[in-house]
Amino acid sequence: MVDKIKADKYFANKCSVLIQRLTAHVRPITVCGNRGFTLVELIVVCAVLGVLAAMAMPAYNGYVNSTKNAACSSDIRTIEKAITAWLLENNASTPKSSLGGEGGMGITNLLDPWKREYVYHLHTDPVDDDLALKDPAFKYLNTDYDLYSLGADGASEAEPATTTADDVVRSNDGGFVGARH
Repeated sequence: MVDKIKADKYFANKCSVLIQRLTAHVRPITVCGNRGFTLVELIVVCAVLGVLAAMAMPAYNGYVNSTKNAACSSDIRTIEKAITAWLLENNASTPKSSLGGEGGMGITNLLDPWKREYVYHLHTDPVDDDLALKDPAFKYLNTDYDLYSLGADGASEAEPATTTADDVVRSNDGGFVGARH
């Protein structure tokens, strides 16, 4: 009888060890751990993502706008250097009335970041020139020629207005190139 009790204990021990080895790699099942997300939790996550996107969009748009303004300023400087090179090559004191095409300086018309051509206007007589760009004090921005982009809205006027605030202009006879504020 003692042998039978020892055998039963030995068998129970071996079975217990075997069960422990078999279940050692199995994740314990809990009631709270296996449920999915509730509808309220999903709505909260969507709301948080929406708020983050709403905060990020103005910053992204500002970055895109400043990048386009910088590219436009760089293009205007490049065109300005090409005009200066043309003046030196042709031993001329004033540029021609057009950049490219027939009778122009041979400078191909580049497109601004908004896919429009740059505006080039040669001053023939700055005192009587109504098309020349002026600052808020109605003084001419340039004495030789105007070179600018119409900006995002595509509208501009010779006199300063709120619609021209997004224009990228060359002013002070090339001393400044940037957004017209």
